Formats: sequence, structure tokens, C-alpha cells
Amino acid sequence: MFILILLVALYVWSSKSKPISDDPKHIETFESLSEIIKNRSSSSKELHHAVDVILNRFGTMTSHTIGKYKTLLETLCVHPHTNSQLILRFEKTLRANNPNYSHDIEQSLARGLAARG
Repeated sequence: MFILILLVALYVWSSKSKPISDDPKHIETFESLSEIIKNRSSSSKELHHAVDVILNRFGTMTSHTIGKYKTLLETLCVHPHTNSQLILRFEKTLRANNPNYSHDIEQSLARGLAARG
């Protein structure tokens, strides 16, 4: 009987020590990653992650999405926790993946850097 009580107590104690996650796994979409870049309180680490995922998964632009990418590049330029290496990597990779939109990307970069001051 003593062993049974000990096993039940051990089972209850071990189940309480495991962290229970109520949050479902977060699915990263272009919109959710864009919100990270638009959020002025996002850290540098969060910005790098968002840019990496956007470039790897959503790096190809179309005529329908060019406006979103242009806005995103301009927003990244003026973000308080960004740096020049991140901006240039984003711009160069977009240009390499989308040579037809090179002029639009260049204009957005110029506007973003001018707004940065």
C-alpha cells in the first residue's frame, strides 16, 4: 500500500513540474513578419529573424506584392533597432531575387534612407 501511495505522489509531482503550453504553435506568415518590422519596439534579434524568414520563404515579388515590399523596406530603414548591414542584406537579396523590380527597390531604399536622416 505504501508503494502505491508513493507512486501516485511521484506521478502527481512529475506531472506538475512539466511546463504546460497553452499557446498553439505560431505560424509565421508574411503579414505577421511584416508586423514585427512595423513594430517600433521589436528588438534587433526579432528584426533579423523576420528579415531572414521573409527572404527565405517570401523573397519573390509580384506586381501585386511590390507595394508591400517597398513599404517594408522603407519601414526597415527607419526602424530604431535596425542597422545598415540588415538593410543592405534585405535590399540586395530582394534585388537578386527580383531583377525586374530592381528600380523600384532602389527607389524605396533611397526614400527609406532619406527618411532615416
